Amino acid sequence: MGTGDSMDLSVIIPVYNEEENIPLLYGRLKEVLSGAAYSWELIFVDDGSLDGSLRVLREIKIGSDNPSQLRMVQLSRNFGQHPALVAGFSVAKGKVLVTIDADLQIDPKYIVEMMGKMASGFDFVSGVRLQREDSFLLRKCPSRVLNLLFGSVTGKKLRDYNCPLNAMRADIALTMQDYGEMQRFYKVLAIRLAARIAEVEVVHNMRRKGSSKYGIFDLVDLFFDFVTNFSKQLFQRLAMVGFGLCGISVLGGLIYLALRFFLGLTPETLLRLQALALIGFTFGMQLLVLGVLGDFVIRIYAKMEPKPIYHIKKIW
Repeated sequence: MGTGDSMDLSVIIPVYNEEENIPLLYGRLKEVLSGAAYSWELIFVDDGSLDGSLRVLREIKIGSDNPSQLRMVQLSRNFGQHPALVAGFSVAKGKVLVTIDADLQIDPKYIVEMMGKMASGFDFVSGVRLQREDSFLLRKCPSRVLNLLFGSVTGKKLRDYNCPLNAMRADIALTMQDYGEMQRFYKVLAIRLAARIAEVEVVHNMRRKGSSKYGIFDLVDLFFDFVTNFSKQLFQRLAMVGFGLCGISVLGGLIYLALRFFLGLTPETLLRLQALALIGFTFGMQLLVLGVLGDFVIRIYAKMEPKPIYHIKKIW
């Protein structure tokens, strides 16, 4: 992350096959930020686009009346949305970093409100999409499942963990660089590092041009990547559930023994209680062992040398 020539705001936009939306988004960003009372820069990160996105970005840079406010980061190939954002963080000069998608489904006007929240002392500001214009089965439903999963790991509840419009202090992004591949989930990681968090409600519009780059298999990959990077907490919770089941089963076994030998009830009467105690204890032990072994494996994985999650080909 750049430290010299610091400015107030850096807006990072990951781009993948968005040649039709880039000029519209650039114009809207300029319109919103030109009247702002703070210095700013736009950082477009081309994530290995296969269309004319890179050409359009070059044309905008050449024709810009203030080229210093506009920077382009070209990645060597397609790494994914979150690695592209992290690449943008690494070159940003702003004290506050804002992320936004290039599809114009969220109006950049909300950046001003987020900057107001940041000026009030918040460390991270998350957007909350209202009336999402997305498929329920392919986007809304998986998003809700991921919200629950992310919230259980961070211990901090947000209404929309997957909103692409977010703002955070630059020092949080700087600290994130020490977390290796966990940066793939920059928002979850940033929220864990942030002390004060706020939310801003935003209107979610229909995509104007182009098509969504996320499918159901991308969401499945996202889920397994998350489990790989944050599974320490998940395995610890599994171990706790297993320990709890074992405890309840032992208690059930003691009740069974007391009813049989002290009250003289026949084994047939207590058959179900006996079966439940045995099944619960067996299942609990399995979860406990899985949780402990999983936590052990993740600790070994965390000590391995981290691999870079992106590779910058060119910056201009």
